[in-house]
Amino acid sequence: MSEQMSEAPTERPDHQRWNYNIHYQRPLVADLPATARTALDVGCGEGYLARRLAERGLEVTAIDSDPAAIARARAQGHTVDLLDSEDSEHPSPSPSITYRLGDVMTEELGTYDVVTAVTTLHHLDLEAGLERLAALVAPGGRLVIVGIAASNWPQDLPRDVWATFVDKFQRLFRGYWDHGCDCVWPAPHSFRDVSEAAERLLPGSVYTRELLWRYTLTWDRPAG
Repeated sequence: MSEQMSEAPTERPDHQRWNYNIHYQRPLVADLPATARTALDVGCGEGYLARRLAERGLEVTAIDSDPAAIARARAQGHTVDLLDSEDSEHPSPSPSITYRLGDVMTEELGTYDVVTAVTTLHHLDLEAGLERLAALVAPGGRLVIVGIAASNWPQDLPRDVWATFVDKFQRLFRGYWDHGCDCVWPAPHSFRDVSEAAERLLPGSVYTRELLWRYTLTWDRPAG
């Protein structure tokens, strides 16, 4: 489900990587339920987020429909920091990551305490994709989405202009990690489309239109 891999990305250690997806997924991962034990990363690409989830001691299944992406993810190995970031004297459990080649819409999958999808939903039919991702969340679990969408003009023009300046500043001081995927653009749905679909299909979800051409969406399935 990730963008098709076009060429090898710029190689650098995970802790030195930064791009829009990483920028917005980090706080969401840091805020996952403490009771979570299993995770599904949909459209895992080369496995960056799967490794971050494994760092938290989660048993991770990572799925992508692109064979090249899965090959790169498997080649990376399970290179994660096994120590809890808040208590270096107490190591987290050893990570477990299972990479699967397949289509999330048709593969037989169970349910998970955490389901993540980063720049994946725009590859799917919007409503069918949201419903499928939500169905994979176990009771009491959480769905976490970082997505891209088309701007709604002209009302988004001021935001997009400001984002261009912020982007140049961030790239100057942080650099930008190229994940080696082709950019799928334009997105088939707009930010408003996503917001309205989430409100309709995922009651209680939290949608945020982020500055750097992304939105974040979280939804907790009731425990009962």
